[in-house]
This record gives sequence, C-alpha cells and structure tokens, in this order.
Amino acid sequence: LAENAAEVLKEVDIGAASGTHGELICMRRCTVRRLGFTLTSELAGGTSVAPTVVFKKRPTPQSSSGQSTVGTLTVPDATAVGKTVYKDVTPVNFSVGDSMQISWTVGTGTPTGQGVYWFECEDSPEQAANNSDMIASA
Repeated sequence: LAENAAEVLKEVDIGAASGTHGELICMRRCTVRRLGFTLTSELAGGTSVAPTVVFKKRPTPQSSSGQSTVGTLTVPDATAVGKTVYKDVTPVNFSVGDSMQISWTVGTGTPTGQGVYWFECEDSPEQAANNSDMIASA
C-alpha cells in the first residue's frame, strides 16, 4: 500500500538509507506473535551499530495516528545470507482494515544487508457484525 508499495516477499535493503517499505492490509482478524527478517542476497555487515527492522500496527492505513510498535528486530553484524533474525512479541490483535507498516533504520558504519521481512499470525475469527470497519454491501 502506497509509500514504497509493500509486497509480500519483496527484498528490503537494510544497508541503504533508512526508509519505509510500505504497509500490508489485514483482510482477516488475526493475532501477530512473531516477527522475522531473513537475509537473502547480501549479508548484514559493516556496522558498528546494527540496523533495525521496525513493525508497526496502524489502525488507519497510511496514517500514523494511533499507530503502535509491534516490535523491532536488531540485525546483528555478520548475519549471513540464509539466516533469520526473529523475535517473539507480546501478542497484538489486528482487525480487518488495520495495516502492518514495515520500515528500517540503517546501521552506522558501512552497512550492508538485504532480505525479506515476515511475521506470523494466528487466525482470530470474528463475526463481521462485531467489526465496525466491516460494512455489508447492499
């Protein structure tokens, strides 16, 4: 969604300037419990301060109003391609229409690192009538 048009499994360059990858919209109520970043084509290196990958919940897509940080991953220096950095977080509920924004802060030094972000969700079904963001079509 907007910003840098987040895509599932699109590689993020955490060695480039800090930035925002974009947002993914929740289509079914779920609970996020784990965050991750897997290095895919370039190891994380060259840093004296490690880069981070930040996951934020936004109740209103493309608006920072009411947003909260789900969790922040620190990607250590010398994390090799094929390795995954993950973090178990306090469970966060997402409703239909909420979004997950993914951004990163570049490390200090001569940083490198490219990979894909991911997060694990557990289904948390609800009736559409109980969700104020769901409107039945005529």
